[in-house]
Amino acid sequence: MFLRNIWISVTIFLVVSCAVCLSFRSETDAETTSASPLVAAEKLITTENYYKAILALKPLLMSDTKSKEQEEAFWLAHTLSIKWEKEIIENEFWEKDTDQKIGTLNQLGADFDNIEINFGYRYGFLQRLISDYPNTMKQPIVEYALIQSGYPVPRDIDETLSALHAYIEKYEKTGRAEVYRAYLDIAHIHHGLWAAITFYDHPYVGMFARIGSGDPEKDKKLADSHREIALKYYAKFYINPHGLIDNFDYEFYDFKDETGYQLLKRKAEFGWDFIFYGC
Repeated sequence: MFLRNIWISVTIFLVVSCAVCLSFRSETDAETTSASPLVAAEKLITTENYYKAILALKPLLMSDTKSKEQEEAFWLAHTLSIKWEKEIIENEFWEKDTDQKIGTLNQLGADFDNIEINFGYRYGFLQRLISDYPNTMKQPIVEYALIQSGYPVPRDIDETLSALHAYIEKYEKTGRAEVYRAYLDIAHIHHGLWAAITFYDHPYVGMFARIGSGDPEKDKKLADSHREIALKYYAKFYINPHGLIDNFDYEFYDFKDETGYQLLKRKAEFGWDFIFYGC
C-alpha cells in the first residue's frame, strides 16, 4: 500500500510537470513564431537585401492582432523602405520588376508613388504605426516625419510651416534632434520664399507661379521679412548639440564650402530650390 501511494504521488508529479513543461514550451513556441518575421528580416538586413527584409515582415504587417512585435515591425519596415528608396535613387536601380515590387510593398501599406518620375516612399508604415500605437515611444519622431511624409518640397507651404511651428511648440523644451531639424526646415522654406520673390525674373523661377504681389516695394519688404525669419532659424539650427549638419548638396550648385546660412547672409542668387525642387 505504501509503495502504491508513492507510485500514485510520483505519477501525479510527473503528469503535472509535463503539463507545466508543455504549457511553457507552447508559450515559448508562440513567442518564437511571433518573433520569427523580425528575426528573418534582421538576417536579410545583414545581406543588404532590404526589399526581401520588408517582405519577411508581412505576417506582422498584415495582422489585425496588436503586439509589441507588430509595433516594431512597422518601424523596421519604415526604415527599410527609406533605405530601399535611397538605394534605387542613388544607384539608379530602376529595373523591369521595380513597378511590381512597389505594388507589392503598397499592398503591405508602404504608400510608394508608383511613378518613376515622381518615385517616393510616403511613410505609410509610419501612418499605421502612430494610428495603431498612439502611445509608441517613437511618437515624437513619427510626428515630425509625417509633417512632410517623405515629400522633398512642401505640398502646401502655409500648412507645412504651421505644422512645423506646432511641432516646435510641443517639443522644443525636450531638445530633441527633430526640433532642430524643424528649425532647418523652416529656414529652408523661408529661404526659398525669399529667393522666389527676389529673383522672380530668373528662368528657373519663372517656370513656377510667381510668389508675391508684383508690387516692387511690397515684394521687397516681404522678401526681407522671409530672409530675416530664415536667418533666425538657420542660427537656431547651427547651434544644435546633436552634430546635425545642413546636408543639402550645395556643391552641386557650385557653392563649395558654403551653407544655406552663409549663402543667404550674402544674398546669393540661390534658394528657390527649397520650395520648387526639394530640400
